[in-house]
Amino acid sequence: MTMAKAAGTAAVLMLALAACGGGGGNNNSNAGNNAGQNGGNKGSQQVKQMNPLHVAHNEIAGHSLQINMGQQNNSGQAGNASVTDVKGGANVTINLKSEPKGASEPAHIHQGTCTKLNPAPWKPLNPVVGGRSFTHVAGLSVAQLKKGKYAINVHKSANDLKTYVSCGDLVL
Repeated sequence: MTMAKAAGTAAVLMLALAACGGGGGNNNSNAGNNAGQNGGNKGSQQVKQMNPLHVAHNEIAGHSLQINMGQQNNSGQAGNASVTDVKGGANVTINLKSEPKGASEPAHIHQGTCTKLNPAPWKPLNPVVGGRSFTHVAGLSVAQLKKGKYAINVHKSANDLKTYVSCGDLVL
């Protein structure tokens, strides 16, 4: 490979990785239309799931995932999430816009995708409060998540777990 070609390839990869932190959350293709069990998400709209730059990042990066969180049930709650390997597990961060003031919205990692979600939580996360959630999940790794199909799901409240307000797929 010539030096110029190698430099060009490196520049493209650097731009793709630098852009991974961006990308709003209102473009999830699989985040809507999940009726779930017991009819939990009727009336959701379909929006684009993966930001192409997040897809490129997730394929290249071995120890972190960037996820678009799309609104569900006309909640207006879209944003992003990340999963990053750290010593002893993984840190999961969720950032959502338009969360109702004073809300505490349960969040979980579920098996499946936003369109075909196993309603039983797989890994509990701290609730989204003020639009943010941070959880250290002991024993979890990005490599483990990349081997299956998982989604981060945010529920309206502890009293209304059947209504999903935001979802993002952890698959490539």
